[in-house]
Amino acid sequence: MEHDPEDTRIEDPRQDHEVDDERLVTRAQAGDQRAFNQLAERHSSMLRRVLFRIVKDCDAAWDAVQEALISAWRNIGRFERRSKFSTWLTRIGINEAYRGIRKRQHETVALDDLVGERVPDWGARPDEVFESREFLGAVSEGLDALSEDYRTAVVLRDVEGLSTKEAAAAVGVEERAFKSRLHRGRMALRAELDGYFAEGYVG
Repeated sequence: MEHDPEDTRIEDPRQDHEVDDERLVTRAQAGDQRAFNQLAERHSSMLRRVLFRIVKDCDAAWDAVQEALISAWRNIGRFERRSKFSTWLTRIGINEAYRGIRKRQHETVALDDLVGERVPDWGARPDEVFESREFLGAVSEGLDALSEDYRTAVVLRDVEGLSTKEAAAAVGVEERAFKSRLHRGRMALRAELDGYFAEGYVG
């Protein structure tokens, strides 16, 4: 069969990934634990990154991931496929992370709702600044200063690259509510980073 030179379509590898997930979910729902283990291996790294950003503790993040995987396996039959498996698993993980935070009674103080009313003027922002180790460290510290809800929204959307629909489903809120939370989180983070720029890192 000759190749059609006008056929320039590029296959999206994420589509194959989602198809594979669908097949593994089907097998897992039929009781195949090896299929579930493949799903867990495929998605646990991303889940661990997200949960670490929420709980800010390696051991606590690991515990939340393990609890999420156990819960997901126990409830795989209830997964209705209205979202991606990864989104469903992330939502379980976030719930476990929040439960762990409440159990330790160590809530991060929420920033005032008025934050973001004044958007700082950072002036020139050369690419090298945003790629610097100092700036990345400031971003990490800024994220740590946010409330759990704001931090989770920013991490899911801006760090992990989930779509608004996927991120909203992961935290269990409507898209409009998630967009509002994300906006406030971004403004809060920007306010935190204003101090970084005020210290003269930007020429």
